[in-house]
Amino acid sequence: MDRPEKLLQHLREGPGDDAGEATVARRETAAALRELCHAIGASRAAPDRLREVAAALRVQGRILAEVDPAAPPASAAGVATVPGMHDFHDRGPIAGRANPLAPPAVLGVDRDASIVVGEVTFGPAFEGAPGIAHGGFVAAVLDEALGMASAFCGRVCMTAELVTRYRRHTPIGTPLRIEARLDAAEGRRVRTSGELSIDGTVIAEARGLFVAVGAAKFDDLVSARAQRGAERDE
Repeated sequence: MDRPEKLLQHLREGPGDDAGEATVARRETAAALRELCHAIGASRAAPDRLREVAAALRVQGRILAEVDPAAPPASAAGVATVPGMHDFHDRGPIAGRANPLAPPAVLGVDRDASIVVGEVTFGPAFEGAPGIAHGGFVAAVLDEALGMASAFCGRVCMTAELVTRYRRHTPIGTPLRIEARLDAAEGRRVRTSGELSIDGTVIAEARGLFVAVGAAKFDDLVSARAQRGAERDE
């Protein structure tokens, strides 16, 4: 078994981390809500039952919104290397286990081989045409993997351009292999590429152009986010 396959097997086995109880609870809550998201679209429940569920969800939403200002954030273990991104891999919209909107994709990095590998299975909530994942979500998964591969240049990068080619339909409910790599880095311009495949057959591929940015950019983004939050609370 080669290095990428060993890493992928490790990811399938569910590598552990030292996440605290709050983070684990948040992941469990997100997983339950993710199941609900998949069930809603296909539900044939009577309208009154659906409204009962909606009312219950609104109550639960108010409970989650009642935050103790003194309580520490339920962030995943680890120290942020980029301001404001300390728990991105837990809350992100593509791979975040604590984000009910994420499929979630499972991604790992082989630094020695300079590749990103992983898997993703799109559930019913991501369906576009019957039985097929919406192409926008396919592109988003590729963007996530290519963005991780851009880090092999040693700098923090942001997407400038993503070109996606769909070779075949992307099926719902089927495990897809993800692979991405760094192709070139010239000044601030970083190029990456990657693909989604099933049993060795590529179904979608992408090329990305990323721009290296400094940590100061993320400091500015964190400050802007805090300012927006303060304005909402006024």
